[in-house]
Amino acid sequence: MSFADAILRHEPLLVEPRLLAAFVERCSGFTDALKEFFGEPPLARVENGVGILPICGPIGANLSPIEKMLGGCDVADLSASLDAFAADPSVRTLLLDVDSPGGTVTGVPELAVQIAAFPKPSVAFTSGEACSAAYWLASQADDFLATPSASVGSVGVYLALLDSSAALAHSGVFVDVIKAGTYKAAGFPGTSLSDAQRAMLQARVDQIHGMFMSAVMGKRSRVGADSMQGQSFYGVEAAARNLVTGIVSGRAALLARLTTLHPQTP
Repeated sequence: MSFADAILRHEPLLVEPRLLAAFVERCSGFTDALKEFFGEPPLARVENGVGILPICGPIGANLSPIEKMLGGCDVADLSASLDAFAADPSVRTLLLDVDSPGGTVTGVPELAVQIAAFPKPSVAFTSGEACSAAYWLASQADDFLATPSASVGSVGVYLALLDSSAALAHSGVFVDVIKAGTYKAAGFPGTSLSDAQRAMLQARVDQIHGMFMSAVMGKRSRVGADSMQGQSFYGVEAAARNLVTGIVSGRAALLARLTTLHPQTP
């Protein structure tokens, strides 16, 4: 809980009041400056019976308020919005409005399952990026529409480690790691991976990739394995490869289509 929230909720505090007030005021000014520079983050909302859930920016779990202010998207917030839309009788259709390059693994498979099981018709849309983790989520909607020039796909997983051992050795520096366990300290700075460590990390990456492809195939059964090797496609090719279900000119056209398909009842 933030200091500001604690004050508003009248929570017990163990801090000198004068210093706390100055800290909260400083943080508030910093937050206001961030909002002015970056703009307000897009919020979940309901328009004409369509529950619109923005999935924008890097996706992560347990993001800090600053990370969210800088454009990050937290899976817990997305999950809570899905629950709210599912319970809201005024929401007839879910729209995932996606513009994200992807993010971390944690929480994404679980959120994808929640989207796939959403109890109302669901549509994903992108006019920017729906790549990697963002594609994993968007692919679980009933339909997925993209603009012709959108970037879609990147069904792949990677883990990058910097091996600086040769550079350090050239400088006369050797990193000696005292450890117990074959896989402990794998990738520790200044060391090289053993064959067993590399195989273990490769197995983890392959496992996530397999989960990713299985989720896509569960909803988009016509997507070929050759389209899920880490590459992204323009919207028109993504449609040809069945990564999306169709092409649309833009968000306004899509919203008009959804309103026509699911008109409001009096």
